[in-house]
Amino acid sequence: MDWAPRVKPIKIRRLYRYARLGIYDDTLLHDVGWELYARCLDIATVADVYRGGRVPCPKCSTKVARRIDPLFSSGEGGTHEHWFRCPHCTERLLWRDCRQALRNVPRCFDCRAVLHKEVMFRCACGKTWSPEAYKQSLRTRVLLPCPHCFGLVRRPEPPVQTVRHRQRSPELHCPKCQGVALHQHGNIECTVCGYKRRWRDYRKSLKKKDEKLECPNCQYTFRWQAWRKSTRSLRTGNPRPARDFVKRWLGCRTPQQRMIQIDTLLQTLHGRGPLAPLFIDSGEHNIRQMLDDLAS
Repeated sequence: MDWAPRVKPIKIRRLYRYARLGIYDDTLLHDVGWELYARCLDIATVADVYRGGRVPCPKCSTKVARRIDPLFSSGEGGTHEHWFRCPHCTERLLWRDCRQALRNVPRCFDCRAVLHKEVMFRCACGKTWSPEAYKQSLRTRVLLPCPHCFGLVRRPEPPVQTVRHRQRSPELHCPKCQGVALHQHGNIECTVCGYKRRWRDYRKSLKKKDEKLECPNCQYTFRWQAWRKSTRSLRTGNPRPARDFVKRWLGCRTPQQRMIQIDTLLQTLHGRGPLAPLFIDSGEHNIRQMLDDLAS
């Protein structure tokens, strides 16, 4: 994949030096802003791959579904929660995503309008909550708005613990003879050649396997491990700042709005130090020093 490069710190320093004097250099704003946008878009794309198991083709960017992920992870991204679909917009959700969206932008539970925050949370329909009561409602409610379409979704039922032990998957193939294998009694057992291995060890071997992927659109073939290696400088467990910048940058119409969005992203990176080297091309110590200077 042709990933976007990190932004040079000298451009960011020059941009802030001009902004402090009240000068908005359109060319420099364009360069820094769109370089950050491209980098954020790549970070969000890589995060979606590890979350959804669909890899973009290096040639045409068509999403290619992985075949191995479902065998070793019921919920991508290291979470023990189970995915479910919104009945209104069919987007994949985690229940914690619904809660987090309301923590970021509080909405009325009845009309789903954005709440006005004063001393109390107040809605135009007349409903009011104290901040403590609103947080308590988020923890206990079984119906919450979807973060995408704001239609009400119901909290999924917790999975039955015993299902994991008696689950049999006819889609498993024996690593030795490619015959049909079953997951039972904590092992993977081949029904043809008698191959038997601990399920936990088998899952670890799958994560290291160099899976071959083929694009259904252009028939280009590539290796998962090679694609994964190319994303080493883009992987993060917190892609939210990148997603927020991508969403807001396209709505900027004036130089002041663009500068505000760039500054918002950089100050977010300043508060979450390990994220900054993913966006800015320099050493961690130099980046921290630059962000300290800009913040002051």
